[in-house]
Parts: sequence; structure tokens; C-alpha cells
Amino acid sequence: MRRILIVSSVFAGLILASVGAHAQQPSIAANGVLNGASYALPGLPNAGIAQGAIFIVFGQNLGPATLVQVSSFPLPTSQGLAGTSVRVTVGGTSLDAIMLYASAGQVAAVLPSNTPLGTGTLTVTRNNVTSPSSPITVVRNSFGTFSLNQAGSGPGVMQVVNSESDRPFNSITSSARPGQVIILWGTGLGPVTGNEAGQPLPGDMTSLNLRVWVGAREARVLYRGRSGCCVGIDQISFEVPQGVEGCYVPVSIQIGDVISNFTSLSVSSSGGVCSDPNGFSGSDLEIARTTGNFRLGSISLSRSASKFSIPGQPVVDIQTDYGAAVFYSYNFDQLTRSQGLGNSVSIGACSISTFRTSGQGGGASDPIRPVGLDAGAAINVSGPRGPKQLVPTAQSLGLYSAQLSGPPTDPFGGGGTPYLDPGAYTFDNGSGGSAVGAFRTTHTMPAALTWTNEAAITVVTRSQGVLLTWSGGDPNSFVYISGSSFNTTNNVGAAFVCLERASVGSFTVPSGVLLALPAAAAGSTFPTGSLSVGGVTTPSRFNAPGLDAGYVTATSFTSKSVNYQ
Repeated sequence: MRRILIVSSVFAGLILASVGAHAQQPSIAANGVLNGASYALPGLPNAGIAQGAIFIVFGQNLGPATLVQVSSFPLPTSQGLAGTSVRVTVGGTSLDAIMLYASAGQVAAVLPSNTPLGTGTLTVTRNNVTSPSSPITVVRNSFGTFSLNQAGSGPGVMQVVNSESDRPFNSITSSARPGQVIILWGTGLGPVTGNEAGQPLPGDMTSLNLRVWVGAREARVLYRGRSGCCVGIDQISFEVPQGVEGCYVPVSIQIGDVISNFTSLSVSSSGGVCSDPNGFSGSDLEIARTTGNFRLGSISLSRSASKFSIPGQPVVDIQTDYGAAVFYSYNFDQLTRSQGLGNSVSIGACSISTFRTSGQGGGASDPIRPVGLDAGAAINVSGPRGPKQLVPTAQSLGLYSAQLSGPPTDPFGGGGTPYLDPGAYTFDNGSGGSAVGAFRTTHTMPAALTWTNEAAITVVTRSQGVLLTWSGGDPNSFVYISGSSFNTTNNVGAAFVCLERASVGSFTVPSGVLLALPAAAAGSTFPTGSLSVGGVTTPSRFNAPGLDAGYVTATSFTSKSVNYQ
């Protein structure tokens, strides 16, 4: 689905389109009514459409073949835009949405602030032909932050206030400094009073119970309200807290118990180009900015020890060793909009992604698609248990993978021959490929850490946070804490990942993260969530002809099934 960034396009000008004499009936895609910034999937806690917010409708035959946008006030409502109008009915009250743009595959509009709260229906009318209705849930507040990848994830649309006349957009090469003011753009703060179709209605919503989280720290909020430029678009101004730094510092907005989508902010003590100890260095990003491209190789080894609880059955205990390598080329624009190396998150913080468990894809994966690079016929791996190979996958050039452990010998797991013992591993690609020349490098897999309070956690109360403790492992490495939960009715879910230094020994996943996960159904005995703790080595670097940087990491996770309540 094509997504159009409203911040830059709402008032870009009117594009005239012809209207066919024989109109086809519009149709709205299943789960096709979404917040215009977060794209939160129906079934997730933040999926409601807030009064006064911009929303997107996806479908077919919704509007003209060529995109038409509004160009002046007053904005159209019942009269429609290029033959397209949107109507919402809640509790017996029907209102016309305020149109922003229309095209065949998607429509954007503002939900009037006086729309009643609750569940209702939405229809799209195109040239006097109305679609079947689609469900909509109207809430008072549910904020979404615009993102540079136009999918509700990765770097957010935020400006760094250097001065009144100098407000560049934040990026990995234009970082904010702690203490600087940031202007964040989004939609869904809640209703306003006045003629929304007639003009923007700016004003600080000081009574709003709003909190801004930057990494694990709460930011001081200076303004939260409508922008002065556009209908339905909100601005939040806040100060970057002291003590946060990294290329992908998570940012989320909390209103009551409703958590926005998570985007990221680049923060550096000196501004300019950022740097991450577990990701891109400043010199890597300087290469990308100077050359306009960045060619990346990343190799990973991973052990997963998973325990799944099934009522009436013994605990399923499966250990799997896996290897993967990717070789990609990003242009600089792609790199600035992507989620970074391995879905990066800053130290001491957590981030959230969303996913579908069936049907059409989307959600968790980074929508930025780099160009794959041929690194040869295979990536050879040699360790304490002998040689293995990572082989090219059919679906993506530049992606190599293999299960390194043997298969389980019974349906309840166990019995498979392990491969990833602690020790040194050597990697090479033989004579190389057409894009990546020959390389050889080594990396050490340390002994696994121990998740010391694993047995005590079977249910996670989202409103209270959860403490994880560990011991052992490599004290100079990192610890990833991750978890996920899914909504079995809507087949959607959310996952979090947190990063901490291994030497710290504990981490509390805050309620402001857990509340973004869907809760298990009332009375559910079958776990619909997971929780993991694992050690992750500091990336080691390697060089190869055709690459600007190469990284190797090793991980060892312990996972278990839990319910989130």
C-alpha cells in the first residue's frame, strides 16, 4: 500500500483529474481505516481514531486515478473532493469527514472533533456510489507520530530548534543535543473547538495528560496542540533529556494508558553526526553522506533456547542454532529513513514494532528496501564443531542463512545436535562474489548468560512493568530483552526490544512499553505472548572489497511463553 506523508503533501496543490462516466463501487480494504501517522493496526491498543485526527482509508476505486489534494480553505466535507467523500456514523449520528486528498487506492481525511465516541461505521462515496461500510472505533486521544519511512516506524518527523530561523529535520547526520528543543509532528492529540474545515486551530492543550518518553527518560513538554499550518496535524515541543545518546533513541507519546507508535530521534552530545556502540559509527555515516551510498555486510550467529507451555502437555523445550548474513547497499536517503543496523535501539531503552500474524504482511519489518549485493556462492563458517555454510536464499539477493544445529528428534523438541558452542568462529566467502570481494574474519561466541528470575515470570501485568535479572555471560557485551504478544481475533501483534549493558545485571521493561502490547483474551489459558533475555556481543568489524563496513555479532537467547495482562 502506498503511503503519502501528509506533513509535506496536504497543501501541495490541487491536481485535476478526469471522472469516468461509469463509476465503479468503492471498496474499503479489511482493517483499512488507520491513523494517518502511526498506521496502527486494528486490534492493537492504540488503533482507535481520535476525534480531530487525520486518518487514512485504504481500498479500491476510492477516488481518481491521479492523486487530488486540497489547495485552499474551506476544506471540503459533504461536497467531497474530486467526487470522493467520507462519512462516519457512530451511535446514530452521521458526520462528513474533512477531506485532505483522494486517489484510487487511498483517501485521507480528518475525523471531525464532534464525532461521538465509540464503535461505528465508515463509508466512502465516489461519484454517488457508496462503498460497503467498514468498522471504525472513535476515541478521544490516540496519538501517532509521522515517520520518515511513511510507515509509522523508524526515524520520526522531528525538527531540531537551533534558532527561530534554523529548524532542520533531525537525522543521523543532523542530530539533536541534550537540552535542545524538538518539534515532533503527528496527529491524534484529541478534539478542538471551532470550524476545523475553515482554518487551522492552533492552541496548547495544557489539560492533556500527556507524557513524552525519550529513551527511558521523560522529557519536559513545552507545547502540545494543533499546528498553525494544517488541519488535523499536531505539534509537540519538548526538551531532549540529559543522559540520552544514540542514532536511534526511541521516542513515544503517552496519553493516559494509550501509547503512540515508537519512532526514533538521533541524539549526540556534540550534534551533527551520531554514533552507536552497537551499530553505525560516526565514520560510517560520514562515508554515506560523502559518497551518497553505504554498502553494508552483517553476519550473525544466534542460539535460541525456547520453552513453550501448552495446557495439559509437557513443556516444549527447543534449542536452535542459526546463522545469517546480509549484504546490502543503501543510498543515503534510504539510510536516513531506515531503522538502522538490526532494528537498532539505544542502550538502556526499548522500542516497539508491530506485525500481522496472517494475511497481508507489514508492521515489524523495515519498509526501506536496499539493494542486495552478491557476496559469493556461500558464507563459510568454521567453529569448535567444524565447518558449516550459510547459503543464499531464493527470496532476496544478498541474504544468506542456515540452521546450524541438527533437527529435533521428537515433536516436542530437544535431541538436535547443537553447533554454537562458546569459542572462536571464522567466516569467509571463498573467492567472493560479483559485488563483494573475498574476505576472512573471526568472532568469538562467549558463554551464555543465565536469566536468573526466568522461572518466576509466567504472567506479565502490562500496567506495572516487569523486572528481568541475569548473571554470567560476557560483561563487556550487551543484553537484549524482547517480548511479543498478539491479538488472536485480528491476527495482529506487537513486539518490544530493549538493550542494556550486560554488566548492569537487571532491567525493568516499563509500563509505557508493555501497554503498547495487546493483552491476552480474558480467561485465556493458552499463552499468546513470549519473553526473552539474551546476550549480544559488541559487533566486531571486518573489511571486504565492495563494502564500506562489515559487522559480526553473536547472540544466545532464552525464551519462554507468557501472557500479557
